[in-house]
Parts: sequence; C-alpha cells; structure tokens
Amino acid sequence: MKNNGTARYLIFALRGAQYALDLQDVAEVVEPPPTFPIPCAPGHFVGIMNFHGNLTSVLDLANFQNMGNLTPEGKVLVLDSRLANLALWVDSVISIVSAESLRRESAVDDEMTAELLHNGTDKIRLLALDNLIQKLEATIND
Repeated sequence: MKNNGTARYLIFALRGAQYALDLQDVAEVVEPPPTFPIPCAPGHFVGIMNFHGNLTSVLDLANFQNMGNLTPEGKVLVLDSRLANLALWVDSVISIVSAESLRRESAVDDEMTAELLHNGTDKIRLLALDNLIQKLEATIND
C-alpha cells in the first residue's frame, strides 16, 4: 500500500511477536465467537463462524505458523470478504498506527512476512496475506 498519509495498520500480538495487517484488509475485530467444526479440515482451523450471515473460517494463526495453540482470551480479526471468508485468531490487538509513524525495511526472512516495519522500539512483521491464503488453500487441497 502506498505511504500517502492515509494508510494505517492494525498491530497485533502473536506469541510475543508483533504483526501488522493493512487496516483496509480487516473488516472487523471481534471477541472469540462460537464456532462449529469443519469436517476433515486441518487442525489449524478452529471452525466456522457466522459473520453477519456469511460463513467464515476461523484460523488459529499461531498453530498454523507452528507457534503453539490459540489463546482462548484472544481476538479474532475478520478479513475483508474481497480477500477471503477468513478470520484470524490472534493473542491480542495492540493498536492502529499510521504508515507515516513506521519505518519500512524490505528484507524479510520468511514467506509469511511481506516486509518488516519498525516503530522506533519494536520490529513488526507485516503479514503477507496473499501467501497465507495460498498456503491455506494448499493445506485444504492436500
């Protein structure tokens, strides 16, 4: 996304690390909802939830990234439906920040990170949603 002063990021925590999503990619942040099992789905899927009348898969992001299991008191980040009917269960939401307040670093060390962002004190990984969704689709099709 262009750094034009209007771009904002939602910063969230996952197992002690900080991650970010472009705020435009997040439809809503909700408390952990009731979910229903998805038959034969991989274990990183918590289940399916009803989000304003749409069936939305809930992903345990920590489990998917081999970082342990979800935090029951976490938050659920529902992605914009133009990306996928998907919600990410994370440990907590930290803040919303403007792109101008972050320094960008293009070097990344894993496929789930689009780029590294720095807020002066912390390193924040911008989650590569396209890669995440492709990898999820591959686990479902296996």
